[in-house]
Amino acid sequence: MAQEAERERRGPASGAAAALLVAVFVDALGSGLYMSVSVIFFTRYLHLGSGQVGIGLSVAGGLSFVSLVPIGILADRVGPRRMLLGAHLARAALLACYPFVTRFSAFLLVVALLGVADRGASPLVQGLLGTAVGKEERVRAMGRARSLQNLGLALGGLVAGAVLLPDSGRVYVAIVYADALSFVLAAALVARLRMPAPDAPAGGRPLPWRQRLSVFRDRRFALLTGLNSVVSLHVTVLTAGVPLWVLAHDRIPRAAIAWTLVLNTVVVVLFQVRATRGVEGAGDGGRALRRSGLLLAVGCCVLAVTGAVPAVAAVPLILGAVAFQAFAEMSQQAGAWAISYDLAPEDRRQVYLAFFSLGNAARNTYGPLVITFLVVQRGAVGWLLLALLVLGAGAWAARFGRSLTVPAPPSPVSTAQGGIRGHRS
Repeated sequence: MAQEAERERRGPASGAAAALLVAVFVDALGSGLYMSVSVIFFTRYLHLGSGQVGIGLSVAGGLSFVSLVPIGILADRVGPRRMLLGAHLARAALLACYPFVTRFSAFLLVVALLGVADRGASPLVQGLLGTAVGKEERVRAMGRARSLQNLGLALGGLVAGAVLLPDSGRVYVAIVYADALSFVLAAALVARLRMPAPDAPAGGRPLPWRQRLSVFRDRRFALLTGLNSVVSLHVTVLTAGVPLWVLAHDRIPRAAIAWTLVLNTVVVVLFQVRATRGVEGAGDGGRALRRSGLLLAVGCCVLAVTGAVPAVAAVPLILGAVAFQAFAEMSQQAGAWAISYDLAPEDRRQVYLAFFSLGNAARNTYGPLVITFLVVQRGAVGWLLLALLVLGAGAWAARFGRSLTVPAPPSPVSTAQGGIRGHRS
């Protein structure tokens, strides 16, 4: 009977995971289209200045940062499926409004709300996948999701590059609407999900606010969130550090910037799932972050050398460094998923996942400043200092990850034997 119940529970869950992975791919495909044209659309079709675009994106980033935890709290109350469905539909509606924006104030409103929905969707997907698969499969499922996401972004970018040849306003609008349609399709897939019923809170009552906000008092979880944020600087290294480094050296061909992005995408698509093997609990996650810090440190040391060698040697070295960066990225992602899943209480999973995502949002703010201060101003020495920073953060993450586990709930037998004192403990 127990085996039959387990099969019944896993059947709908595995189907839900597959449908959710398809939704992730559809989302990424539309986003890849949109990301390739968004700035051009803002400046050429909406006739916004670069300063106005920058202000809008900054406001969107700030608002999405402060809204992450409230979204997580609400998702724990009403369910992540409903919240993700609402996020997808909101993104579709906001994108459909873009072509009708005629004032900067309207642009500010749309881009800010879109930023909130975009940022909030990631921990919601992670929470849903955590429910749809068994505990031992959560990190691997997130690896599949990330591989599909990178594949979708790459294909969307390729399609956008092909259709942008006419440089027409109609083409820009069509791409924006195509992205909106992708969110409608993703919402339809999410709406049809058959998820296992979540465990009800004790007594069937909603958790009190003090318990919902307990993540802010969990200092060790906050510390790991911060350490993971530092190790995840591999994102800024790829998107800002390497391009700025190439631009600062005239002998290195500018095309190398595009080659590094292609290389990173291919490596992540092919190997992200494999990088999750053996990474399940917080201890595994801490060791994965240590490995990530080591790999990124090696990549930074290689990049430090490229400024002093001929171009014929610099380009292969840069690509080799980005290969280390890509494996560091995959290891960090696996570690982050394991830590956030393992340490998040089941009845407060979404708010914990949202809090953990604050580290990524913060990195997007301080990361470019760190890269500018170290790499741009200090050159090769800056790369070495960055290597020491991520190496140290990874080592500390491994140390704290070993000591962090979520205590298993008491069994009915032990609870009965312990009486009232067993409940209070």
